[in-house]
Amino acid sequence: MAIAALKVPAGYAGFPSMRAPCRLDAPPSQAVPGNDRAGPDSTAPCYPIIEALMACAARPAYTPLDCIRLALDAAGALGRDDPVSSVQPTRLQSFDGALYRTGTGAWTILYSDSLAATDVRFMIAYLLGRQLLGGSELDYVECTNAELMAMPDDDSAGGLAYAFASRLLMPLNACRLALPGAVDLDVLDALAERLCLPVHHVARRWLSYTSHKAVLTLKRDGAVLGMWASETAFGLRADDLGGGMGVRTASQALLLGDGVGIELAVGPRHVASRAGARQRAAFPI
Repeated sequence: MAIAALKVPAGYAGFPSMRAPCRLDAPPSQAVPGNDRAGPDSTAPCYPIIEALMACAARPAYTPLDCIRLALDAAGALGRDDPVSSVQPTRLQSFDGALYRTGTGAWTILYSDSLAATDVRFMIAYLLGRQLLGGSELDYVECTNAELMAMPDDDSAGGLAYAFASRLLMPLNACRLALPGAVDLDVLDALAERLCLPVHHVARRWLSYTSHKAVLTLKRDGAVLGMWASETAFGLRADDLGGGMGVRTASQALLLGDGVGIELAVGPRHVASRAGARQRAAFPI
């Protein structure tokens, strides 16, 4: 599909970001830990792809990724004949990001010119994941930033691409080294600024491996849009995290804008109190 032929429907309703913008082509100078290969589940399908991309990524050591360059170079790094030939901002109304197959068999990634740079970085990584993990029947993807924020942790095409983007941009070892002590929303927000990523996605990445009982809730005007729990807290409510015996739960809230905010409740470490059977995601770590 030629880009000139695209027709964008009206009715955009994404979540605006209140975070300060940062340049996509000039990552922050403060170092963050590197892209070490993930731990015990590194044989999952996404990790060989991530490892190959990192091996060919032209970037200074220990800095956030240049997602645009990474997407453009991905096919060459992986030996594929369906490259992403263009990554560009444009005026979008009904969605915030799109992946289209062109008439030549290549791909184009578009993102809304109204998105903050932090959201753009994750959007590009997500759409690259949809392209690299999608089958031959995939022709296009259109999504909003709101959909990415509320994306479930499951084996759907969207869930797999979300997991890919999270693990590409926030490797397990890097997160563990960057968050060695007590973690709360202030700490996660500081790391998000260093990585030039939305704090919501950084918080979800921390939940994927932490041994603390923790629950993250996404709300808009008081209505719950999504909820995610660490492995030891699955099936619990935020007010159940104390675990008895006088253990106190720390809870924080952070407003992201337009009535949208996140709440993080953190309980004690190494106390498994499941109230249900968790569905295992394809890329759990």
